[in-house]
Amino acid sequence: MEVKVIKFDHLGNGISKIGEKVVFIKRALPNEIVDIVINKDNKKYQFATIKSIIKKSEKRIDSLCPYYDKCGGCDFLHTTDDTEEQFKINKGKELLGSNIEFYNTKTFNYRNKVVLHVKDNQVGFYKEKSNNIIDVDYCYLLDDSLNRVLDLLRSYVKNNKHNIKEVMIRTGNEIMMDVTGTVNNDFVNYFSFVDTIIINDKVIKGKGYIDKQILDYKFKISPKSFFQVNYCGLEEIYHILKDNLKSDYNKALDLYSGTSVMGILISDFCKEVISVESNSSATNDALINIKNNNINNLKVINEKVENVIDKLRDSDLIIIDPPRSGLDKKTISYLEEIHSKNLVYISCDMITLKRDLEALKKYYDISKMYLVNMFPKTYHVESVCFLKCRKEDEIK
Repeated sequence: MEVKVIKFDHLGNGISKIGEKVVFIKRALPNEIVDIVINKDNKKYQFATIKSIIKKSEKRIDSLCPYYDKCGGCDFLHTTDDTEEQFKINKGKELLGSNIEFYNTKTFNYRNKVVLHVKDNQVGFYKEKSNNIIDVDYCYLLDDSLNRVLDLLRSYVKNNKHNIKEVMIRTGNEIMMDVTGTVNNDFVNYFSFVDTIIINDKVIKGKGYIDKQILDYKFKISPKSFFQVNYCGLEEIYHILKDNLKSDYNKALDLYSGTSVMGILISDFCKEVISVESNSSATNDALINIKNNNINNLKVINEKVENVIDKLRDSDLIIIDPPRSGLDKKTISYLEEIHSKNLVYISCDMITLKRDLEALKKYYDISKMYLVNMFPKTYHVESVCFLKCRKEDEIK
């Protein structure tokens, strides 16, 4: 069945129509004419894949990755960088508003963390929407030090007795492996260039964590702690904060703070900063990060935000960086109640960000919106939204 692709959906798929039904076509580009196969048919919409391309977009390119058609990790290897950028800008305008500034980062080899699955002597990623493993020897999104470990891990899995299930690899100033499963006695020697090796939560080699220098700051990163996967993107966010924040805040809140990266980065602008994070591994790292960077105005609370939010008042700056699911109702109610003068919402999901901004719009107006391409070649993008509290006479 031949159809013309009208535009992108929010996931980077092409959209067409057959009668009254919307058709979502995987990896189709706007203005292409494609012959499709319907894979799933619902009452109001259908999902399809391309059988052949009748009229190809000038923006279509050949994917450099041999696993692209099977692996679900990337979304934009079949088109140009400017197409991806415009897709993300248009998505931001449609969901969040028109005044958006876009910041790019490294196109490839930007990820500092990866989780690899191992099964039947195969090492790689799950095939999209399945538990089948795509055996990969190189990933263009990973830092080259991670690809080096991946290559050696494939060799180890194919040539040694083991029962490895999963391997997390992180890189900073050093390299860390966190292995789930069993290995033979020669495993550490096999990966001699890896600085820290952890097997089933037991440190076998190294100090059990890695360090990373970000601008003028030093950070400890433990295997269970959240940290941004794109260091270049994190630096862009810092520059955005520095360009938009003043230097005389009395008290700032850093909510969903992880290892207190944002709290540390804004500590120069504030008399007092309070970081709140529920992950104890992350808050333990935060305490060390505070000490290592000689920060004396930052307090860390290891608790869920919703459990302490009503006790943290009189804050003239609040930075929130919640998980993909966004804010809970209690936290939103608190943010409405205290009317903090300045609110910065950092999000990796525009849909939940839009939802939360709708809930906050009675009390807050968007003043500036930035998109940082933290996840190139995927449909994901990091939003940095600056909100100003409305004056009392503007609140209806």
